[in-house]
Amino acid sequence: MTRISLMMLLASAGLAFMPSAMGQGNAPFIPPNPADTSPASALDNLPSKTISNGLVSAKVYLPVPFGFYRATRFDHAGMITHITYKGQDYGRYWFVKTSPGVKNFTYDKDGLVAHNNNIAAGPVEEFGENGFDAAGPGGRFLKIGVGILKRDTDKYDRFHTYPILNEGKRTTTTTETSVRSTQTVAGDPSGYGYSYTKTVRLVPGKAELVIEDRLTNTGKKPIDTTVYNHHFMTISPGEDGVELAAPFTLKNVRPMPADVVKFDGARMTYIRGLTGEEQVASDLTGFTNAVSDNDFRITNTKTGYGVRLRASLPVSRLLWWSVPSTMGIEPYMDIKLAPGETKSWSHTLDYYGPGDAK
Repeated sequence: MTRISLMMLLASAGLAFMPSAMGQGNAPFIPPNPADTSPASALDNLPSKTISNGLVSAKVYLPVPFGFYRATRFDHAGMITHITYKGQDYGRYWFVKTSPGVKNFTYDKDGLVAHNNNIAAGPVEEFGENGFDAAGPGGRFLKIGVGILKRDTDKYDRFHTYPILNEGKRTTTTTETSVRSTQTVAGDPSGYGYSYTKTVRLVPGKAELVIEDRLTNTGKKPIDTTVYNHHFMTISPGEDGVELAAPFTLKNVRPMPADVVKFDGARMTYIRGLTGEEQVASDLTGFTNAVSDNDFRITNTKTGYGVRLRASLPVSRLLWWSVPSTMGIEPYMDIKLAPGETKSWSHTLDYYGPGDAK
């Protein structure tokens, strides 16, 4: 049986873990041209600052020219790898290679190959586009954390890398426990403008990482967008034994494979780990507009390592996605700013391990 016919058979059975389930990666997965790939290790020596509070350490990549992330999907500031607590690395690369010649991601003989637009790692934020439809072909639209982009597709595609027309000015300051980056976009012909500051810091005496954002609309047009943190967590191979706990009853929108995932009220648990090219993905519901619902615990039940994820704004959409090398819970939050308005929000990540109080 060919791979394509196998995928069609599984899709007809209602399983939601094959590559086409969420439009992730190529469907079917097509190995890239080996000449176009680069090992993930090539990213290791790009400009970064390792911060530590004696309990947790993290490698924060700097938003500089020719830095770690140069595409247009994710915020350029605050790319974080190797978040380590008690020897557990929560932020390993989820890809073994990168390639500009694939759509989103695919696989070759060595493992997962990610497109350059998706080579994010650790907790990283993505904003929605602003003004794409109104821009018209060739026009200018806004992507917070990246800048002003050129519309060169008919429909907005987060997996496409758009030409950056104006990335503004960036400044970065660091301490032993923090990295603060500010991006200012002003005077653009599009009418959009903003000042955006992101601070990544480790709390003294706690296994806690905080990401603080402050956005001011300095342009003539309103900003009406969303933001979420992808997380890209690595706490269990294939998510074997991983449990998601929420402060509300979890419900999945799409069918999820019963031999992989089990729902029990406010908990979702992996019965077995993912292998090969499997993936699990679905919107999750059950949350209200209370900020207290934006509070999740993800635990490797076999080792005791885990993380509590909190944010300071209500959830407007909740997505879960995982492949054998990583998983991400994506709590979307709405960001609306009239000209002159400012909004601040934060993400708090509390790490724990065997014997720790949760």
